Amino acid sequence: MSYIYCSCKDNLMKFQKFISELVRRNVFKAVIAYLAIAWVIIQIASVIFPAFNAPDYSLKVLIYVLSVGLLLWIGFSWVYDLTSEGFRKTKDIVNSEEVAKLNSRRLNKIIVGALSFAVLLLIVLSFWAGSLWNEGILIKDTKKVAVIPFIVNTDVQEDYFKSGMTDALIEDLSKIDQLKVVSQQSSRLLEAPLNTANILVINELKRIEYFVYGTVDYQVNKLNINIQLKESTDSDPIWEKQYSGDITEVKRLWAEAAIDLARQMGIVIKEDQLIRSEIRAINPETYELYLKGKHYLSKSTPMNWMQGLVYLQEAVDKNPGDSYAYSGLAEGYIMLGHGPDPPQDVFPKARAAALRAIELDSLNAEGWAALAHYHTYFGWDWKMAEYAFNRANDLNPNMAYNHYHRAWYLALFGRMNEAIDEHKLAQELDPFTPLHTAWLGELYRMVGLYEEGLAEVEKVEQMQDDFALGFGVKGNILMDMGRTEEGLETLKRASDIFSGWKYLFYGKALIQVGHMAEAKAIIDELENMPITPYNALCLGYMYIQLGDFTKAIEWLSYKEKHGWYPWIRVLFTNKEFMRDPRLLDLIREMNLPDPAPLVYDDIK
Repeated sequence: MSYIYCSCKDNLMKFQKFISELVRRNVFKAVIAYLAIAWVIIQIASVIFPAFNAPDYSLKVLIYVLSVGLLLWIGFSWVYDLTSEGFRKTKDIVNSEEVAKLNSRRLNKIIVGALSFAVLLLIVLSFWAGSLWNEGILIKDTKKVAVIPFIVNTDVQEDYFKSGMTDALIEDLSKIDQLKVVSQQSSRLLEAPLNTANILVINELKRIEYFVYGTVDYQVNKLNINIQLKESTDSDPIWEKQYSGDITEVKRLWAEAAIDLARQMGIVIKEDQLIRSEIRAINPETYELYLKGKHYLSKSTPMNWMQGLVYLQEAVDKNPGDSYAYSGLAEGYIMLGHGPDPPQDVFPKARAAALRAIELDSLNAEGWAALAHYHTYFGWDWKMAEYAFNRANDLNPNMAYNHYHRAWYLALFGRMNEAIDEHKLAQELDPFTPLHTAWLGELYRMVGLYEEGLAEVEKVEQMQDDFALGFGVKGNILMDMGRTEEGLETLKRASDIFSGWKYLFYGKALIQVGHMAEAKAIIDELENMPITPYNALCLGYMYIQLGDFTKAIEWLSYKEKHGWYPWIRVLFTNKEFMRDPRLLDLIREMNLPDPAPLVYDDIK
């Protein structure tokens, strides 16, 4: 016992001596001074890094570097002291006590100075944050608003002008971060007489806080606009204002209206958020062509899209400096590229138009969105795709179709939680477009959330009872659930409406349940047709289901690729095929990582 007591006492004395030596060498004060300065550096960096668009991880890297620096600083302050002759090792200093006291006073000054600067910095940052709050930038509460298609009195064709004027206000409202603006594709359904059987519309009306109504009188290049703000579709206006001007000033007029509406909804913003100094007067002739082009792009058939592209091409021919006509062209080409038989040069044309739109106006959100979509489906520059998606969303966070495409970009990399959230946002902004709801059901299927997927396709049936994709997704879900008879029947219905799903969905399902004769007939039919990128992709899928990997690779290696080709990384379920070196080579050619399990955390 005596030995143990003496040993403990010796250890305690050694520890006390060690602490005394740390104090004598000013190690504690050196650490405090370092932490104070490091804190100031981190605060400054947290402001400067975002201003220069530094990567999100930059601040973490700085903290890691400063943490390593702290360890080095502790060792340095133990070994060295600062003397009139510079840094010298503590054990070599003759008047070490005097030097230690001098350094202690120096460190006290550094600590006081750093803390004083930190307090001053906190005061400055608090005032800066307060100014942002007053501008509405830090207000996180968002409001949902729907712009009901305007009533138009004009001497020109009404439909395209009505659609264009409504979209013009929607576009400017969409640039305000605190607003979620329903797209016109969905808001036009809200103007129809309410049908109590339509639960989707009733539920959506409950989610919308404000409704914007308006009339536009357009005669001989003169615009007279009346805007009303309501809190429900059947209430009296809570605010109303008139705007007048020449058609050449239409962009300024809508920007002013958007600012006024935002303020009436309790959102304070600076005018330069929407009214930029470089807003130029529009050319009435090219603006009319632009409106016609966008109107036809908003329709649902490739024939209409082609007509829209004709108008937009005519607009850029007449005015090569029109950024939005170019971004409209790019958007139209991307839409054509999603069909089963797109023109061969459609994606390169989309890229050229998108780059020209951005070159003319770097704040053109549609141009950035089109560039992101090009690289996602054809260009395969994934870093540029991610940057362009984020840039587009920063400039206009309310483009439903951009969130939809970004959801599938995220799914391509297996980031399923993010993909589903992004797709939900597309659905929220455009709740009555079946496309955004049907494909959300497919994302749920991919992660095994079958009931959630079925709930989405049931919504699709309420929107449109003959929407082929909805039946295709539903059939795939039923097949995965083991309800094969229902699944085949549903997929057959999808194929009857749109033959493209026969080759992508139905044929594969027939092989899955062993209906080989019918499946082989579909394969023979497809192989005897002119080979297109879409047909080659479908044949690849069916041969994988047959277990003929050599034929599958042959078709997947077809020289021209369909826009959906990159998703071979995540959509195949045959584990043996996913390890096939030939498939891995195809995936690596697209600069994609090797196949891996989808990442999804079912957090409810």
